[in-house]
Amino acid sequence: MSNIPVFLDTAHEILLGGKKWLLLKDGYLTGQENMDRDRKLLQWAYKNQNSIPVLRFFLWKPPAISLGFGQDIKEIDIEKCSAMGIDVVKRPTGGKAIFHHTEFTYSITTPPYHILSQMSILKTYNEISRALALGLKNLGLNAKLSKGDPTLSTKNPSCFSSTSRYELVVNEKKIVGSAQRRKNGAVLQQGSILAGPQYLRLSDFILTHREIVKDELENHSTYIEKCLGYIPDYEDFISAMVSGFKSAWENTF
Repeated sequence: MSNIPVFLDTAHEILLGGKKWLLLKDGYLTGQENMDRDRKLLQWAYKNQNSIPVLRFFLWKPPAISLGFGQDIKEIDIEKCSAMGIDVVKRPTGGKAIFHHTEFTYSITTPPYHILSQMSILKTYNEISRALALGLKNLGLNAKLSKGDPTLSTKNPSCFSSTSRYELVVNEKKIVGSAQRRKNGAVLQQGSILAGPQYLRLSDFILTHREIVKDELENHSTYIEKCLGYIPDYEDFISAMVSGFKSAWENTF
């Protein structure tokens, strides 16, 4: 595989849906490093005919606020973030703002030839969410696919204040937020899986609709520690999620 991103040297091959994937387990990286890696994976996927799908898990240090690629950075108090050592970055995918702190984050990149890339946007979301749900169930979380909630504020700049179709909820509260980007037939999907309550602090760093953000985050989202009483070890989490992907796609692709 020529022109493979250097950081994939630490990845190893797995089979998902009977096809070869690369599994990349990254540790803590800065917000910019994390987003740059996903951009490079997307570029590799559509530029190189020998590329293969990648399932990546990663963590954030220092904490960071990420914005969807079309979101206005003026919605965030940059000076306050800088003073508190919080990165502010743009994602290559869409969606709204997320405060990345105590969470597990995933990304999936598929080349144009892969069946996930050839599906509609909603169908791809559905297939990935099914796999994520089974992974979370391996951890003891009864995660279900949401039908979406159109009643929440459209002015809210926060990702976890509202739930879109095929996103995952536990007890009707959002626990996974995902966003997708397609380029030249390839797909990149990124998603935040909330582990602790620190994401609720997003309202401290935005400049508009703070009360709406605070209220809707508290009332419409949840996190692993609240549901289970503890946060799983990172390796245990990844093992459970990979098992979920294998089960979900065993007879699909």
